[in-house]
Amino acid sequence: MKLDMNSLNKYFSAQSFNDLNAFIESMPLRAGYGVLIAAAIVWLMAGLAVVYATTVATNVAEIRTELIKTEASKPLVPKISEIKVSADEVKSFVEKVDPLYKDVIITSDNGNIKFNANSGRFFGAFREAINHAYNGGQGWRLSLQSLCVGRECEKQGFLNGEFTVHRLTVVR
Repeated sequence: MKLDMNSLNKYFSAQSFNDLNAFIESMPLRAGYGVLIAAAIVWLMAGLAVVYATTVATNVAEIRTELIKTEASKPLVPKISEIKVSADEVKSFVEKVDPLYKDVIITSDNGNIKFNANSGRFFGAFREAINHAYNGGQGWRLSLQSLCVGRECEKQGFLNGEFTVHRLTVVR
């Protein structure tokens, strides 16, 4: 395809600008004022839509920037989880502590510790044995499974308590 400079000069000449001016001035007579007003309203609405979309896009970009800053400054919260202490470790503890409390029967069962006393007179020893278990191993936490006193304990003695032994760990 060849570019013809003479035809381009025809569109950019002084006469072409005069023709465009005459066309625009005669537009109201040809199309009518109603059509021109409708076209102006459509162009105004399109311009307002562009301005609104630009404003909303700017606000969304600012909110997104603030959200990213907020998420970046949010501290990591560690999660605490419980790990059951091995049955061997609990059994070893029970074997070491049971001779200290002669009036309280201390047994271990699958990582749980059970305390039994046959009379209310042994409540002090019963309580001390449980406290000893709370401090028994490094990082131990006891969770109460069952506790009964007196007539509540069916065939289990006068004082009865069962605890599960866990160790807390922090996971980030």
